[in-house]
Amino acid sequence: MLRFNDISFWARKLGHLPIHLKTGINDRFIMLNGVSGNFCMHFSEIADNKNIYFSQSWSSNTKNFLLIDENNVHVYNWSRGSEVEKIGLKSLENNLDKFYNYLVTKSYKSEKDVVPIIIDTFRQFRTLTSEFQNPIEALNLLFILLASVEEGSPYKVDAGKWGISNITIPNNFEAFSERFIQSLGNITPDLNLILRHSAGSLFQEAQKEVVFFDGQLDLFGTFSGSSVTKSLIYSSIHYTPSYLARAIVENTLKALNLEELDVIKILDPACGSAEFLIEVLKQLKEKDYKGKVFIQGFDSSDTAVNTSIFLLTYEKRLVWGDKLIFNIKKVKDSLLEDWGTNNSIILMNPPFMSWEQLIDKDAREAVKVTLENNFKGKPNQSSAFFYKAIKSLADGGAMGSVIPSSFFTLDSYVSLRHEISDITNIQLIGKLGNFVFEDALTDVSIIVINKPKTSINTPTLLWTRNEKGIVHDALRELRKMQYAKEESRDKIDFSIFKPNNFPVISDSWKTISFRENILIRNLKLYLNAGKLVTISSLFNVQQGVRPGNKKVFVISKQEYKELPENERKYFVSSIDNEAIDNGIIKEQNYVWYPYDIKNGISLINSEEDLKIVVPTFYRDYLLPNKDELLQRRKIVPNWWSLSDRAPRLLPLESNIVSTEFGNSSSFAFDYQGKYIVERGYSWKAKKQFSIDDYYFYLALFSSPFFDKLLSIYSKELAGGKWYELGKMHTKEIPVPNVLDENVKSSSLYIKMVELGRRLSEGDFYVKAILDDIVSFFYPQEI
Repeated sequence: MLRFNDISFWARKLGHLPIHLKTGINDRFIMLNGVSGNFCMHFSEIADNKNIYFSQSWSSNTKNFLLIDENNVHVYNWSRGSEVEKIGLKSLENNLDKFYNYLVTKSYKSEKDVVPIIIDTFRQFRTLTSEFQNPIEALNLLFILLASVEEGSPYKVDAGKWGISNITIPNNFEAFSERFIQSLGNITPDLNLILRHSAGSLFQEAQKEVVFFDGQLDLFGTFSGSSVTKSLIYSSIHYTPSYLARAIVENTLKALNLEELDVIKILDPACGSAEFLIEVLKQLKEKDYKGKVFIQGFDSSDTAVNTSIFLLTYEKRLVWGDKLIFNIKKVKDSLLEDWGTNNSIILMNPPFMSWEQLIDKDAREAVKVTLENNFKGKPNQSSAFFYKAIKSLADGGAMGSVIPSSFFTLDSYVSLRHEISDITNIQLIGKLGNFVFEDALTDVSIIVINKPKTSINTPTLLWTRNEKGIVHDALRELRKMQYAKEESRDKIDFSIFKPNNFPVISDSWKTISFRENILIRNLKLYLNAGKLVTISSLFNVQQGVRPGNKKVFVISKQEYKELPENERKYFVSSIDNEAIDNGIIKEQNYVWYPYDIKNGISLINSEEDLKIVVPTFYRDYLLPNKDELLQRRKIVPNWWSLSDRAPRLLPLESNIVSTEFGNSSSFAFDYQGKYIVERGYSWKAKKQFSIDDYYFYLALFSSPFFDKLLSIYSKELAGGKWYELGKMHTKEIPVPNVLDENVKSSSLYIKMVELGRRLSEGDFYVKAILDDIVSFFYPQEI
């Protein structure tokens, strides 16, 4: 029989991380996976009281508790009350995955779970304190209530002992305690487990701004706990899910040699509710680390700081004692703080603030100073956190971080990436996509590195399809792969592997799938052999005009027809994100363009001329919006001028046009050069192209295979199968060269031209056969 009484067996087979349920108790574990499927286990021939199993599974935010004896597994589920299932171990030998899937179906979330009950209690306190933002008092009342579970009464709680700020307990506090106890039913809460497995979700709730409080009293004399909230737009909002923090900590610790460290210094410069810090303490204890631990944490939120102090105080008192020293500090900007240079471990989910969101001048200056000369353009604040973390890491140390995926691909970070490659070993890069944060569609990646640079190493790449619900399964598979000491896993929804070379794409750290990696390797061979060339060698991909006020300067086709005929000549039919559909240009909008379409010279140079030349447009569109147009940030020659007239597009002539973002259905051929690109791109040939050449490339760009190339080289947008089509994201895509006589003289060229013509005439059915011809120009796929 398989070794069902061995915790490592369950870990290897299911890909869970086992953590002792309580320190010093060696036969009970919580098996941690991801969003769902976590459960508790007890290896014993003697069953404990079922209420103890119910208490421990409920308090640890799981549904199921498994008792494993010599012959059977007994399944206790607190939501089912007294019902206990007994399953023979022999029947599990070939059905362990089915059994696990069964447990998952019994792990559904409910309002009686620990997290919803505690959040409901917190909301009651928040209604009591009427704190619309930054609910410090409500949070402290909750801490008092939780501490009273262990102390027996809220009035016996020593605030200093628990790390709680001084607070006056309100007169009706007993009513909230009574309601809390009533909501538990027959469950006895275990505070140790509650604090370790619910704090993160609670903190996320604490960061929301209340729009409306429901002050209706219930039978207990307390509030309903319902309120209308909205998320606040600042760094702490992107709460790190527990499963993600767990995986980052796991892999960061793998990059360390703990046996060489008598003292570990840990830093989280954006610590939030101490999700990373509590997780790393749990895993260090699980590895039986016996040295001292110093923790430093920064955050700009009072609620974050208070929560972290409360949790770490409890962890110190209950588990670590004098071996744990911590300092959690509220700061205005972590980048302005001294991080030191001897940190053993740095863990962080830095603020994902774009340059435009950094309104504070000091914050922008801090980013610039931190990055030194290692950036171009407008850096994200997270890149400064990342670079400072690298500089603050001790030799022999390791760092794990959440990071925007753009950091790995944008040209503005090339210099920064090069420096990081020179001084660190990159152990893991994971592309997780847009569905990690609960309340934000940020494209998220993770990275684990260690110092110093020891050799040319190749990181493990984890790629996930950009769809909801995939990430935690991929991280579970990563864990199983590591347990089995395997090199790769290739699934439909995710891939985990070590590429032969890194970076896979020149000057980019983009994470791709295993199959894409093979294709890229073969594409490089074709490029080196001259069988393909890059798009940047053939096309100038240029951004379109920027009106500066679309509601004024862009009009519909109907509005255009209603203008006097002599005013229409100052408008040009435009290409935007809705203007192209499978090779066809839909003439639906016109952009104001009072310039010569050959050289861009302004045709109207005074407001008096404006009134005379376009009196209707001036009266109905321009004049009513004059004040708004004058307030534009971008400096323009005249208030009626476009913010960017895009002289780079002139003269208007035959060229391929595309939308700003899209896929193979987003290209068309402007044969007559009659359209000006607004929200999109113009693809002009760098060398002399014939009309047939343009049709050839229209067919190529419209092929399903081109979507595959976009998925490798370009940036995928939220929802999947939509990509950025600008120069920066398409310049490295390999394409056949029509200027090569071998291509031009082939029968395949003629077929491609014909299909391009048919596509531009509305025959989009040719897309179904395009790949049959396109594939001959490219390496065969596996």
